[in-house]
Amino acid sequence: MRLKNVFWADARSRAAYQSFGDVITFDTTYLTNAYKMPFAPFVGVNHHGQSILFGCGLISNEDAHTFEWLFESWLKCMNDQPPNAIITDQDKAMQLAIARVFPSSRHRFCLWHILKKLPEKFGSHSQYNEIKSSLHKCVYDSLSENEFEEGWCEMLDTYDLRDNGWLGSLYVDRRFWVLAYVKCTFWAGMSTTQRSEGMNAFFDDYVHSRTELKQFVEQYDSALMRKAENERIADFSSFNAEIPCISRYPIEKQFQKTYTIAKFKEVQEEFRGFLYLSHSYLGGDGAKYEYVVADEIEVSDGFIKRVNYNVSVEEVDPLNITCSCKLFEFRGILCRHALRILAQLGKTEVPQKYILARWRKDIKRDYLNVKSSYEATSNPVRKRFDRIQSCFHSLCSNAAKTEGNCVKLIAQLEQLKQEYPEGNSYEGTTTPGQAMPMDGTRGKVLSPLVVRSKGRPPSKRKTHPVEKSLKKPSTRRRLPTTEVVYCSIIF
Repeated sequence: MRLKNVFWADARSRAAYQSFGDVITFDTTYLTNAYKMPFAPFVGVNHHGQSILFGCGLISNEDAHTFEWLFESWLKCMNDQPPNAIITDQDKAMQLAIARVFPSSRHRFCLWHILKKLPEKFGSHSQYNEIKSSLHKCVYDSLSENEFEEGWCEMLDTYDLRDNGWLGSLYVDRRFWVLAYVKCTFWAGMSTTQRSEGMNAFFDDYVHSRTELKQFVEQYDSALMRKAENERIADFSSFNAEIPCISRYPIEKQFQKTYTIAKFKEVQEEFRGFLYLSHSYLGGDGAKYEYVVADEIEVSDGFIKRVNYNVSVEEVDPLNITCSCKLFEFRGILCRHALRILAQLGKTEVPQKYILARWRKDIKRDYLNVKSSYEATSNPVRKRFDRIQSCFHSLCSNAAKTEGNCVKLIAQLEQLKQEYPEGNSYEGTTTPGQAMPMDGTRGKVLSPLVVRSKGRPPSKRKTHPVEKSLKKPSTRRRLPTTEVVYCSIIF
């Protein structure tokens, strides 16, 4: 047997997906190992705006069939709960696999990956700079779908680009990448696959182009431990430090008390935008009122553009407020236009539906109780959690052998839930029959073959000092037997 594709996710990452798995990015443009197998991380963003890993794979091919296997393995690992939205690069094989495995998820292309091809497609054109400026203006400055359509047609006519095949294919896929088409979907502030690329850069400190599979798994633990530590530091800072308000509006104080420092700073940027706003009342009908808010925004080439946004307020319980800029829908942060109208109306609080739980600092998240191999703790709550989890693991494994026992156990667990109403929300961290330890394969398993991929050439990667220490014997201890790592391998 020879190893071909591998996917794994640790218990903590699986549990964290329940809190932050609404939006993910997926990217394979990274080479990390001796076999040149693309590293394929599933990445989200936590309440501090930090990248968080939901599992990853090493794959031998980048075709639709391999991506389907990887996505299906990951989806099963995440309890068959697909993300609401997913960001990838413009890859047809990925697009096909996502449509099959995640049909309900909103798929978006990485805008940066598209626009970086401009020099390749038009670098030799005599009007390259003008075409580049016009395309950026269409993409970034269009506030509506109609405005984009008009600007796109004008660009094609001005530079005689009607027959350009690349632009034609981009237009066909415009709903996957143009901001005017995707801004009504929640993306948690992730506009491109920079989350995946940032995670790749993070792993640069631990793995490199000569890393073998066993070393990769060991260093993977070290990287996750550092990520967890960064999150703990941000949690501590959010609870023990306070960013002063820049205004006297009670609404800002409300965000200061509830949001993490990173997200409160984003809210403050919207309050700073008050300097550039003016508003007027358009009228109303019953409990619904319409306002127009004029804003001065910086567009391409440093120009200032005056833009009018429509803000609707509906005096119901709770109050509804919407803005045509769709910032709240897109990033989960109320825009300056809506905040300006709320302040003008004398509102002292924002309805709770506009304060997202995923940005709050005062929520105890369940995945913090999940033990991982890279974290040692003396927390008595987590120790008790580990003891209970070990019992449930064997219980679930036995009951899963027959359908009758499975149904019986589920019914009994439903009754137990009534006795422990404040218990944890997830039932375990393993899927019977799916966990396969890296060193527990039967027979001799050969290392993967070196594969060809579309990833970054090894010669362009930086050389990290860790490569010099490869000859030293590893002193890392083996994974403890209580740690559960979800692993799916294909030979």
